[in-house]
Amino acid sequence: MSGMSNKSLNLTEQVFDNASILEDALAHEIATELRNQLDKNQQAKLLLSGGSTPVNLYAKLSHFDLDWSNVLVGLVDERYVSSDDKDSNERLIKSSLIQNKASEAVFVGMVFDTENSDENLKQAIDQNQPFSDASTCVLLGMGTDAHTASLFPGDANSLLGLQNEKGQAPLVCTTSPNEPKQRISFTLESLLNTKRLFLYFTGSEKMNLFAEAKSTLDPIQFPISSFIHQEQTKLELFWANKK
Repeated sequence: MSGMSNKSLNLTEQVFDNASILEDALAHEIATELRNQLDKNQQAKLLLSGGSTPVNLYAKLSHFDLDWSNVLVGLVDERYVSSDDKDSNERLIKSSLIQNKASEAVFVGMVFDTENSDENLKQAIDQNQPFSDASTCVLLGMGTDAHTASLFPGDANSLLGLQNEKGQAPLVCTTSPNEPKQRISFTLESLLNTKRLFLYFTGSEKMNLFAEAKSTLDPIQFPISSFIHQEQTKLELFWANKK
């Protein structure tokens, strides 16, 4: 493993030989931060991304010996589908992380009403209120189109969610180019409100895309660039070329 820091950006990059080694290191970092927060405040808050990339990471994290009953686990974003749908991030997190020693963690979802998206957004904002007081750790991923969370290039609502304006609603409904198209996402402002902000992805294609996003602040084309070019919270990249 080798690590390097880009002094001109609020960013660190750690490079690993493969995803398994990366996941061991990242799980340890997250667990240590959660434990420290539990020791200080008796509660820790963790926001996680969906997708296939972090599944093994979550499984490893579930075996750490923590006071999981006082860890609040939520979602960075969600597909607007029922919790038993194969595309549900809630389903993924519950089946991979809320297991083993982490089975007592308290989970907060984002989909409560699959018939009325406006009403669901209100409920999601209300239920996720605890995360507005700052999270302990946030884990982001990045797609091959440079989206992160459910903040997509060329989507008007996603761009609103990337504006980082004080006082805006913490969650926004967005539209994905892929099915299921309806999404719910925390905004940039909300996601930056954390002690540790992690980004995890693999492969040279995504690293090349990330390098482009580092060169310019262009949220319309590269939503991830809004998380790179900000001074509020250090973005900590964990990357491996091999899965």
